[in-house]
Amino acid sequence: MPVWSWVAGWILAVAETTELLPEAKAGEGDLLAKILESNLINIAIILTLLFILGRKVVGEALAKRREGILEELRQAEQRKREAIERLAEEQQKLAQAQQEAERIRKQAEANAEARRQELLEQAEREVERLRANAEKELSSEQERVFQELRRQIVRQALSKVEQELPQHLNEEVHRSLIEKGIQMIAR
Repeated sequence: MPVWSWVAGWILAVAETTELLPEAKAGEGDLLAKILESNLINIAIILTLLFILGRKVVGEALAKRREGILEELRQAEQRKREAIERLAEEQQKLAQAQQEAERIRKQAEANAEARRQELLEQAEREVERLRANAEKELSSEQERVFQELRRQIVRQALSKVEQELPQHLNEEVHRSLIEKGIQMIAR
C-alpha cells in the first residue's frame, strides 16, 4: 500500500529530526522529545483515521466520478450512433438527389434532342414549302413569259403577214382559205 509506505517514511523523517535538535537545557530535551513523540503518534493516528475514513469518502467520490465518466461515455456513444444515423440518412438523401439530378439531366437532354429534331423537321418542311412556292412561282412566271413571247411572236407574225398579205392575196388564195376554214369547222 503506497499510503502506508508514505506514512511510515514521514514518521521516520520526523523521528530523525527529533534526534538532531540541539538540547539547550536538560529538561527541555526530554520534554521536546516527548512532545515530538506524542505528535508523531497523534499524526500517525490522524493519518490512519484519515486513511480509513478518507478511503471510503475518496472511494465514493471516485465511484461517483467513474459513474459520471461512464454516463458521459454512454451519452457520447449515443450521440455517435445518432450522428452515424443522421450521416447515413443525409448520404441517402444526397444519393437520391444525385439520382434525381441525373434523371433531370437526361430528361433535359432528351427534351433538347426532341426539340432539335422538331425544329429540324419544321425547317425542312419550311424549306420544302418555300421550294415548292418558288417552283410554282417560277413555273407561273415561265408560263407568263412564254405567253408573252407567244403574243409577241403572234403580233410580229400578224404584222408581217399584214404587210405581205395584200401583195400575195388574190381571189384564188382567198377561196382556198375559206374552204379550209369551213372544213376545219365541219370536223
